[in-house]
Amino acid sequence: MNSVQQSQRQGQERPALPATSATTVQSLHTFDVTPEGKARKNPIRFTDISVARGKDLYLTQCAMCHGETGKGKGTLATEMNIAPPDFTNPEVLSKRTDGELFAIIGKGLTPMPGQSQRLTATQTWDLVNFVRAVEGKTPATATTQEREKAQKAHTVVVPH
Repeated sequence: MNSVQQSQRQGQERPALPATSATTVQSLHTFDVTPEGKARKNPIRFTDISVARGKDLYLTQCAMCHGETGKGKGTLATEMNIAPPDFTNPEVLSKRTDGELFAIIGKGLTPMPGQSQRLTATQTWDLVNFVRAVEGKTPATATTQEREKAQKAHTVVVPH
């Protein structure tokens, strides 16, 4: 049982988190990432294909808390009385490296579960790329070769 469930079971309400304005960086979200983790480079090119794969994962794994548009206003966040960061505010992610985001997604932080046991490294990097797109960065258009590779990776061969 997690702390939210324990709190609810004991009839206690979680204290409300302070409201933040649209221009305020949400400083409640701190993570201890090693220098090596911060320096880790994203091996997945920031393309429209990677962003689309990341979006598919995000909508099924992250949107319930972080919101469909990344503003941190998912239905579960409201229910749990938590305040995930607003990824659409460039100040929230501007000082974070891709390596930091990869580590944060992988490790998690209460109440966000770590995803390292559930997602492959490629999937996690795709999520990083999607979050960068939500932040406002424009992905490159994938090359023909990248599109063919992505199509082959999603082809299901059914034996006769």
